[in-house]
Amino acid sequence: MNELNFQDILSAENRIKNYIKNTAIISNKKIDELFGAKIFFKMDNRQETKSFKARGAFNAVLAFKEKHGFFPEKIVAQSSGNHAQAVAFVGKKFNIPVIIYMAKITSPIKVEATRKLGAEVILCERRSEANRLAEEKQQEGYFFIHPSDNDDVIAGQGTCVLEAIEKIGEVSAIFAPCGGGGLLSGCLIAKNGVSPQAQVFGCEPLNANDASRSVLENKIVGFEESPITIADGARTLKVAERCFNYLKKLNGILEIAEEEIIFWQKELEKEFQEKIEPTSALSIAGCAQYIKNNPQTKNQKFLAIISGGNL
Repeated sequence: MNELNFQDILSAENRIKNYIKNTAIISNKKIDELFGAKIFFKMDNRQETKSFKARGAFNAVLAFKEKHGFFPEKIVAQSSGNHAQAVAFVGKKFNIPVIIYMAKITSPIKVEATRKLGAEVILCERRSEANRLAEEKQQEGYFFIHPSDNDDVIAGQGTCVLEAIEKIGEVSAIFAPCGGGGLLSGCLIAKNGVSPQAQVFGCEPLNANDASRSVLENKIVGFEESPITIADGARTLKVAERCFNYLKKLNGILEIAEEEIIFWQKELEKEFQEKIEPTSALSIAGCAQYIKNNPQTKNQKFLAIISGGNL
């Protein structure tokens, strides 16, 4: 497979700019003082569907139209929630029927939110079953949008970092949650064009550390069943080969304990006075861990991606 480049991110930005929000960049004096550094938060919890996933979903469908001259007739996806809502939202926007396969472990609130956007939701016993059934639907003419194993999805997610760096300038390091690896892959490609010296760190639950173990062992390893973590956006079974190729180029994947995820989720909600989902708290928890272990990096600028606000 061909690797994406910065031009792919710019093309994605041009495609989706009229359909997504260029979300706010905020900082917090208390957190800056606590870290001894300047932390910028990219608030993609403020997207229409309350997560960054709308970027990739819109880019995938608009790139399809660009290539074929028409929209897909029907769309299928599998998801733990945020990707589901994003795909459903895109389907509603362009009047395209959508089917979403979800594991029964998925948050009932996210299931209902997806249904309210007009998608048909089919619940499965296991995440692996949802994955299989969604892929099989392609044989019936459905356009399958994988949450991360898709070049157009990855390029769309990368616009998040592109927007951020365009506003705040170069940073020392970027921290983003690691689920399937699509957001991190996009972050890595985007920063190469706008802040090439910046390091990029994935932030993954210790309880769902398939990406970290995969990079360490230099081969993809995963879970048979959804790992148990409060960060439900990071419950992927394993990363795809496409994303693994990018994850190996990161400066590291930081493993975050459950108590740290919970602490920072509560702390961010208290400071920002808005909904921050636990998966988003991985970014700032990873940033805290990094600065603690590298005190020489104090007084530098860091970017933390707040990936979603669906609780």
